[in-house]
Amino acid sequence: MDLRKCHECQSPLKYTKFSSKCYACYEDHHDNKQGYKCDCCSFCIHEECLIANLPSRHKHPLKVINCDYYKELCRLCETQRYPQILYHCSQCSFNICIPCARTPLIFDQTKVHDHALLQVTIKLPFTCDACGLSSTEYPSICLQCCFIIHRACIFLPRVIYINRHDHRISHVYSLANGKWICGVCYEHVNGDYGAYSCSVCSYVVHSICATNKKVWDGRELEGVPDEDEKEESKPFEVINEELIKHFSHEHHLKASLSSSRLEEPREHCDACTLPFYSELCYKCTQCDFILHNECANLPLKKRHEISTQKLTLCAKSQHGANPNNLFFCVACLRHCTGFSYFPEKDPTFLSIEGFQRFYTDFSYFTENPTFFSIDVRCASISDAFKHESHPHWLFLYFNLFYSTCEGCNSDCRFFLRCKHTYDCGGCILCFTCATLPTFVRHKYDDHPLSLCYGENNVNVTYCCEICEEEVYSKIWFYKCNECGSTLHTKCVFKDLIHSRPGYSLVMANKGSFDLLPNNRLSRPICYLCKIRCMGDFVLNKKADSNIFICCSCGFSYEFLFEN
Repeated sequence: MDLRKCHECQSPLKYTKFSSKCYACYEDHHDNKQGYKCDCCSFCIHEECLIANLPSRHKHPLKVINCDYYKELCRLCETQRYPQILYHCSQCSFNICIPCARTPLIFDQTKVHDHALLQVTIKLPFTCDACGLSSTEYPSICLQCCFIIHRACIFLPRVIYINRHDHRISHVYSLANGKWICGVCYEHVNGDYGAYSCSVCSYVVHSICATNKKVWDGRELEGVPDEDEKEESKPFEVINEELIKHFSHEHHLKASLSSSRLEEPREHCDACTLPFYSELCYKCTQCDFILHNECANLPLKKRHEISTQKLTLCAKSQHGANPNNLFFCVACLRHCTGFSYFPEKDPTFLSIEGFQRFYTDFSYFTENPTFFSIDVRCASISDAFKHESHPHWLFLYFNLFYSTCEGCNSDCRFFLRCKHTYDCGGCILCFTCATLPTFVRHKYDDHPLSLCYGENNVNVTYCCEICEEEVYSKIWFYKCNECGSTLHTKCVFKDLIHSRPGYSLVMANKGSFDLLPNNRLSRPICYLCKIRCMGDFVLNKKADSNIFICCSCGFSYEFLFEN
């Protein structure tokens, strides 16, 4: 290590006494130890930390190096620090940080094992008893009972919650006889080694899968009282055999059968915003508020793969940019006007600037996981999901790099994927396609439309009845089985698949708008694009009823966030 210049700012180092924090051992000493210090920045290093003669730690000579961030790590603790000052062996590429070099190699009291564990400083091939992974590393071993473990696995949490399961799971060192499948990666779990299991049901997870930062919220729950989740998840109070009091509405709701039919749906659910087709529902006894039976039973709290935090059901958007009935679903990337789920821990109200960045920069979501909402239909897709378009189960994945959806040929980061690539060639399905209704009604056709999952073996050209452009037969589209008409899925639903006419929307800083059905004999001219409004809905400004905006313009980035 060059002691003539500071590694941080390249200024000369001064040999002196100091009491500041040492950049090598990370200890604060207040007795003015001798060492090297930079007067231009905070870099300091003790003279004793530069002595690399450690025969008890390594058999080869060691020297002090100051390496780049993340380029080299301590082989024992693998802690990421900056700056990274290590003792390095040039013969076998062994690195050890100064805190590990000074720490006793014996772990006397650990939760993971009853006996003392010895840290080995020789690289060995082994299978970890705590996680079941085979590797060639520097393990910790028990000399009394042949127990061997990764050093990192010594500190595995004992009891945790993960976003894939409703119950707590605990770390165990073996499982009962049987064939076990991991609830996160859906691969085989070797019951002879450590894993996480549920004491309530037969749920099992690999240790490495359970402690993944995308699955676990980082909390150790050993000794923490278990909360009664069933009580806190009830969305309504039962009044009598027919009436309930739902958390989202001020009046009582009565169980009844919707009068809407597939041929002529008139009512839309306030939660999922989809129409009713002669099914069980809960209607308000005093107004037109109505919920599907399934939507009325949506839990107030739930866990979902999209976040490590527990999600809370909300009847209105939680984002400052859209505080009333409009929100942007991070899963399907659509504007929605129904109920949503959002993280319960520190739900931050976004400013216009914050929501603008979230809207355009997807990495902002990964850096700020509390800044999102998810539509209730997307939230219902959790864990393994069976879609009638594919013979195998689909599993939720998140990828910072885009994948292509087979339903619409668009790029997506949240998607459902089939693991049986050897059998069917794989399948990737975005949330937009996964939540498309199987049957719909549309004003461009007198009959119900059914969702067609592409026609790979048919060489035919279709035309969309709405936009009059070609329908690519290999991706999904809606088709009338009576008259043979075809429609793009994007043309059927435009910008708002989950929307209800009559809503009053706050469009960022552009004011309030009514969402009206676009069913006039003469369609209004859009105030922005100056052409007649297309689609099923149109935005009408409350402050000036003569201003109409088509949904394509109204939900565009330019309108919402540009002055």
